[in-house]
Amino acid sequence: MTSALKNRLIGTVIIVAIAVIFLPDLLGGKTQSEKELFVELPERPAVKTVQRPGSFSTEDVASLTSRDIEIVEDNAIDDNTSGNAAVQESDIKGQEDADVAAQLANTAPVQNSEPQTKPVTVSSTHAYEKALLEGAGWVVQLGTFRHKKNVQELLEKLEKAGYRAFTRPVQTSSGKLTKVFVGPDLQKTRLEKSLGELTELTKLKGRITPFTVQ
Repeated sequence: MTSALKNRLIGTVIIVAIAVIFLPDLLGGKTQSEKELFVELPERPAVKTVQRPGSFSTEDVASLTSRDIEIVEDNAIDDNTSGNAAVQESDIKGQEDADVAAQLANTAPVQNSEPQTKPVTVSSTHAYEKALLEGAGWVVQLGTFRHKKNVQELLEKLEKAGYRAFTRPVQTSSGKLTKVFVGPDLQKTRLEKSLGELTELTKLKGRITPFTVQ
């Protein structure tokens, strides 16, 4: 056998071997392995049984809803009588006769026409108090308040400005209130002249009413 023939046989064997090894991949392509995908689902939660509330009797519901509810308004000025028509007055004793007499004595006019102050005689003081007790005097009604703190602050402000003031309790449908007055004075015109100054001082619009002793 010649060397040329041997070379041909060896080449043929090599070609066949290569064809056997690589031909299946060339014809069928690469095999792809398919992996199954698994999705883990959470377990179903346990169902909780809900107990329905027991029914209430009509008597129990009525007893719980029939309680009185107190409504209190807390404002800088609790109630203004000029803008609150719902305030209803009832005859209640507001001050003792001794307190009224002391306030009337403080409001007695003193004549200062001369450099030396003339003392007020006992008879003139009694006449002044008697006239007021008979309902001949006048007062300025400033307002109606719910809280004692507001009443006290207003009284102190009036006293510092030189005004005489007093209070009277009033029972209304919304509770116990307190009225604040300036006076009394026998001269209505003098109180009318002081309305502007009182409004500027207290920011309240007062009104003149007859003075009554309770």
